[in-house]
Amino acid sequence: MDKRGKYIVVEGGDGAGKDTQIENLRAAFPGFVYTREPGGTPLGKELRGMLLHGSKGDVALSTEFFLFLADRAQHVEEVIKPALAAGKHVVSNRSWISFLAYQIYGREQLDWKPVVDASLKKIFQDCPVDLAIILNVPLTVGKERQRAMGKIPDTMESQPNDFHERIRQAFLTIGKALPQAKIIDAARSKEEVWNDVRAAVQSIL
Repeated sequence: MDKRGKYIVVEGGDGAGKDTQIENLRAAFPGFVYTREPGGTPLGKELRGMLLHGSKGDVALSTEFFLFLADRAQHVEEVIKPALAAGKHVVSNRSWISFLAYQIYGREQLDWKPVVDASLKKIFQDCPVDLAIILNVPLTVGKERQRAMGKIPDTMESQPNDFHERIRQAFLTIGKALPQAKIIDAARSKEEVWNDVRAAVQSIL
């Protein structure tokens, strides 16, 4: 009998409501392991500060690419694989799907895609995603939510609108190609979105 835990990722652009829905999951499923990318390990926290908050100054685009990849590699080895092997269900705020959406499509680095595909295949080979929840909101909705919260934009959030629209379209394209993905209209009320998120998670348990 397979005792492996389920690997669930919550994805979407900035302002899509990932944090809100993950908090709902924490309340409904307290026994799960909750983590995030970047920043789900001690090394990841350092990398998050560098990448999203400029803790070490400006990061070159190619350096950003490899640091995000390094964060995900460490996260898989230190958090995801051990938890799944122990039969624990893992919920991650972002995953390799965000890497593709942001670093490849958002940053328009399509020439890096063969390197990315090979790297992600190697890194995630022992922990395939069981469920990818992709929260989709129009760019204007996401921006307004962030403004209403008074959020100070990080490196990614402060990018121009066309960057974020490329990311939104990338999430939709990737989601439609993944059988294990569930694209959810996150422009609705928090309660309506939560009903769909909870149903999607319960469907794989």
